[in-house]
Amino acid sequence: MTSPEDLRIQVARDLRRRLRGDVEFDDVTLQLYATDAGLNQVVPLGVVSPRDTEDVVRLVEYCAGHGISIVPRGAGSGLAGGAVGAGIQVDFTRYMNRILEVAPDGSWARVQPGVVMATLNEHGRNYGTFFAPDPSSENYCSLGGMIGTNSSGARSVAYGGTIDHVLALQVVLADASVLEAESRPVERLVGPELVGPEQVRSGTLAATLPHQVLPLIDAHQGVIRDSLPCVVKNCSGYRVEAILEDTPSGQVAHPQRLFVGAEGTLGLVTEATLRLVPLPRRRGIAMVYFPSVFACGEAVPAILALRPSAAEIMDARFLALVRRHDSRVDAMLPPRTDTALLVEFEGDDEGTVAQKFAELERQLAGGPALGVVRARDAQETARLWAVRKSAVALVLRMPGPRRALPFIEDITVHPTEVAAYVDFLQRLFDRRRVEALMYGHVGDGNIHTRPLLDPKDASDLSTMQALFEEVFEYVRGVRGTMSGEHGDGLLRTPYVKDMYGDDIYSLFCQLKRTLDPTGLLNPGKKVALDETSPTAESRSLLKNLRYGPAYRTFPQRPVLHFSGEEYEREIEKCHGCAQCKSVVATTMCPTYKATRREQASPRAKANLLRAIISGRLDPLTSYGQSAVKAVTDYCIVCGMCAVECPSRVNIPKLMLEAKAKYRAVHRGDRTERLLGHPENTYRLMRRFAPLAGWALQNPTSRCLVELVTGIDRRRTLPSVARRTFADQARGARNGGRIQVAYFYDLYANYNDPPLAFQVVRVLEAHGLGVLLPPQRPSGIPEMLYGYAQEAARVARFNVESVLPAVTSGATLVSAEPTATFAFKVHYPDYAPTRESSVVAEATRDLGEFLVRYRSDHPDLSPAARALQGPNSPRPLRIAYHLPCHLKAQDIGSPGRDLLAEIPDVEVIDLAAGCCGMAGTFGLKRDTYDFSLEVGSPLFDRIREVAPDLIATECSTCRLQISEATGLRTVHPVTLLAQSYGCG
Repeated sequence: MTSPEDLRIQVARDLRRRLRGDVEFDDVTLQLYATDAGLNQVVPLGVVSPRDTEDVVRLVEYCAGHGISIVPRGAGSGLAGGAVGAGIQVDFTRYMNRILEVAPDGSWARVQPGVVMATLNEHGRNYGTFFAPDPSSENYCSLGGMIGTNSSGARSVAYGGTIDHVLALQVVLADASVLEAESRPVERLVGPELVGPEQVRSGTLAATLPHQVLPLIDAHQGVIRDSLPCVVKNCSGYRVEAILEDTPSGQVAHPQRLFVGAEGTLGLVTEATLRLVPLPRRRGIAMVYFPSVFACGEAVPAILALRPSAAEIMDARFLALVRRHDSRVDAMLPPRTDTALLVEFEGDDEGTVAQKFAELERQLAGGPALGVVRARDAQETARLWAVRKSAVALVLRMPGPRRALPFIEDITVHPTEVAAYVDFLQRLFDRRRVEALMYGHVGDGNIHTRPLLDPKDASDLSTMQALFEEVFEYVRGVRGTMSGEHGDGLLRTPYVKDMYGDDIYSLFCQLKRTLDPTGLLNPGKKVALDETSPTAESRSLLKNLRYGPAYRTFPQRPVLHFSGEEYEREIEKCHGCAQCKSVVATTMCPTYKATRREQASPRAKANLLRAIISGRLDPLTSYGQSAVKAVTDYCIVCGMCAVECPSRVNIPKLMLEAKAKYRAVHRGDRTERLLGHPENTYRLMRRFAPLAGWALQNPTSRCLVELVTGIDRRRTLPSVARRTFADQARGARNGGRIQVAYFYDLYANYNDPPLAFQVVRVLEAHGLGVLLPPQRPSGIPEMLYGYAQEAARVARFNVESVLPAVTSGATLVSAEPTATFAFKVHYPDYAPTRESSVVAEATRDLGEFLVRYRSDHPDLSPAARALQGPNSPRPLRIAYHLPCHLKAQDIGSPGRDLLAEIPDVEVIDLAAGCCGMAGTFGLKRDTYDFSLEVGSPLFDRIREVAPDLIATECSTCRLQISEATGLRTVHPVTLLAQSYGCG
């Protein structure tokens, strides 16, 4: 009998011979795909990332022949477990992520399923159109996933759901036949037209749709009309009511809609033609305030009569969270405010929108509303929307063991039932003594409710089950649906039969058996594996949970400083929401953006570590395994995810810990030892500076350098100065009181002493006394390569060296973002002392320090405040790049702000993400090309802007950008020094 492991090896070998895409069946990858953004966890047999439809066809052929199930997956951002399962997961986002065609007028687009919605809308803006369904996950959710769950969002009250905008689908069915499904009169649904250019192959599933599936649905029209939920939107079960339409000219079939909301259980979507609609010319929003959530619900029907484009509710607990996050919200809320409703109107012009708001105020006059406050400008509009869209981030960031769990988060009732439903919920939570948050799309009755429960506590999980049962019975009684836009998945499928009743559920089962006779496609979703009456056990929400009462962690001994159980808790803070897989709108994660590999995402790092600490991967040996290192190597510790992650998971620190654990077992190869100890390398190069300089510039010798060091021969390296900055300048630079201790770091010391002198002169121009304390380079390379002991020694030395100046009142300043990042963030982890914390508090980036100093000292001398513009006939156009390690400090863009003060200078903020260099990452032969790929969006933006020069604080960013674009790239302080006449 074949063992599971032997089967896995054989299947992987077979598929690699058949497919062009990636086939990954290793233990580490399987753990990364065992969860999505919901509560469930199931380890798959393997993961396939197909390159095209032909790959999908071959995969289905193989799986059908071997009885292996298939689970389609987009971003993995779903909350109901729709993208997890025990078969082969098909990740469409890696390769099948192209926009294939757009109509000349922008009215439709043909796309692959892995395209991110925001990418399509970014493209659509060129035509003045957009894809109207707008889930809050639009920056990272895939269009295939949206089709699978009939996704929608805040504006579905005006635009409908995904099903209303799908014009045609290409679908691979369970027998590997390819169906081209689009709307057409029923009498024209003959084989060749339906399945594409090839003749219908007798007996294929594609050929059965017009002859079996559509007649089956037609025969049940009466039952469908009588039994479906009475709601505006629904994605539970199959959307059988939307397939056939009676028109004056005859019956029209919409076969593509059968696959919308089906969660991949009837076929795998490989292409979609989607309707794009014109962008509204004007939008306006207002906040309406109510004394209770019930009062808000009562006002909904009157508000909907005005045809808003969005109506979003936020309850008292949600508003309390927002208040803590943003104190400005308090000023917006009238006294006694318990609930807020965000209302948006669209129109062709400002007058139309203003008229709608006037009507809104008239409708609410004398009613339960406490007030209506309209956004006055685009900035205020963005802030009000940010309040609502902060829901997920704030919910996920709540401290403590109890979490805002998604299991009744997608209940939808008719808008006229909203008031009664929220009243029921409040009474239920009071009776059960459960805290919960309510927010969501009140305009279409879709209320996102998140009870606060501990997913590891048996009592809380029992409460979770009981809450769902009570809510389910209530919603069924008012003909609502348990899922408006998130899907059934593993979580809710056991309840589909009870929600719809026997007749409709029987139709669902017949559809599934007709199009997927062997249960190949995403089994256990939509239709239960056991089609008989669900038992109490099968109806439980508590199966296949990520945590649960049996969840345990193995004791860990971190290398870095983590207090108590902080290491485990930090790992478990990741909810898997997939926001770190955004490809637009955020700067995290540059390596994921370049590769689209799940392994590169910050979420994958947390999933990997959770698998280790919980024992699903060996907690004793896994950290030293190459497969684990392959995942951690994708992290370049840019720090972006720590800033932008909704849960604020400190992935950079966790990755430094993992790298240190690996290095404790493996000493490292020659390249890692060389780049991980740069100070030793520079000292050696200084001894042979002329020879080293020649070798680094000579093409032939660079080949030898690559062979010996692993540094790519194509990389242009800076020459090493014969005399370091430290050799040329020691001690205090003037006789006044020392106010600044300058940390110059590796590059300025060894490669660019003139830059260090410019820093000192600019500080002195402000009347500041400057101290140059003894120092070693920041230690970041040691950290990145896992040499934790060496990094700790560096941290202790530098802290002890600058401490006397800091305790005397001086500020520690560096012009190198990586150095200030090390002092502020990393040193307390490697040298966890009170002194490290004191120095961290006193550390400032040079630009950060100067902006604050100039603001705090309005009495600066005219010479200190006056900046001279460049001597050029036209304004100098400077493109500014904000380095990752500066952005990670969350201090804004002080370098850009200082440049903007220079007369006759135009500063263009590139805002295009990481350059890809990541310290020494871009030096290595193995990662040189990848580093340029990571930085390509930035380089494209620079070419588009065509500046005179580029300014950025990071030394390695300057190397990368200059080499990639051929443009002069300088530190902002160089331009400041020139403007002071001391450059």
